[in-house]
Amino acid sequence: MGKKKGFSRFFLLFAVVVMMGGCAGKSSTAQTPQDESDISSTLAQEVLPDPAESTQDVHEQDIPSSDSEPEAVSESESSEESNQETESKPETESKPEIESKPAAESKPEAESKPAESSEPAKNGFVLWSPDSGFVAESGRVDDSYFSDALFVGDSRMQGFVLYSGLSNVSSYTSVGLAVDTAYTKRFVKLNGQDLTLAEALQQTASSYGKIYLLFGMNELGWGTWSVFVSKYGGLIDLIQQANPNAVIYLESLIPLTAEKSAKSDWLNNDHVNSFNKMIWQLAADKGVYYLNTAAGLAGEDGTLPSNASTDGVHLNKEACGKWLEYLKTHTAGAGS
Repeated sequence: MGKKKGFSRFFLLFAVVVMMGGCAGKSSTAQTPQDESDISSTLAQEVLPDPAESTQDVHEQDIPSSDSEPEAVSESESSEESNQETESKPETESKPEIESKPAAESKPEAESKPAESSEPAKNGFVLWSPDSGFVAESGRVDDSYFSDALFVGDSRMQGFVLYSGLSNVSSYTSVGLAVDTAYTKRFVKLNGQDLTLAEALQQTASSYGKIYLLFGMNELGWGTWSVFVSKYGGLIDLIQQANPNAVIYLESLIPLTAEKSAKSDWLNNDHVNSFNKMIWQLAADKGVYYLNTAAGLAGEDGTLPSNASTDGVHLNKEACGKWLEYLKTHTAGAGS
């Protein structure tokens, strides 16, 4: 019996050991492989960079604020508010009869570097003005001089057309017009068609003996100013191709009031000076006339007098009258 009990205990102990070994084997193979989709997702997170870290931030250039971008007005309106908040969509205009062309006019001589004023103004600002290469003061003409003229530009030019006192003049002006949108914005209505400024000039420039251009105020905040020169030059080329005999005037930008200029990093008189230098040079390069209108309307400190504008940018009726007087006393080959 003693041997039998010993054998039984040994057998039971052996059985227990075998069973424990079997359980241990099953435990090691009970884990299932990670799902394949989980693995690929994990790898993707480890290998691909975070989009926020790999994408460079691109900040658009500051756009002119709403206070400087005037609301549209109709050319038929005559309220002061429309002049302050700029440009209207021009109505179809009857073309004036073309008077005989003035006598052959001397083209302005191109100069490499214009001289600048060295006398500081009271507020430290110096209005840039060339010492040559611009239309000099001449004998005064009357309103008939503008009977075959076309005025082209942005809200300031529109205000001039509305409030200068000229009647029956032709104009292509539009809210916020710039030298780039002149090729894309369809605001000119001719013969039932909506045309861009470039298209309209190609078709109608031959009808006008004189064309006044004013661009730059809406482009003051541009980062690449070479585009301004290129696009503006293209408009001049269109006119010269359509009418080689047209007298083309590029008007300088009129300065802002000192208060308005001090409020902006881009809409300021320093940029006005920079653009006027480019416009002066462009006129010389293209063989057209530069009108130093800025010098004719600026105050003693070189800025626009505060009483000439209610918003610091657009001219009121009285100032537009002075603008017209400047044009009448600064003509190329007429009234001298």
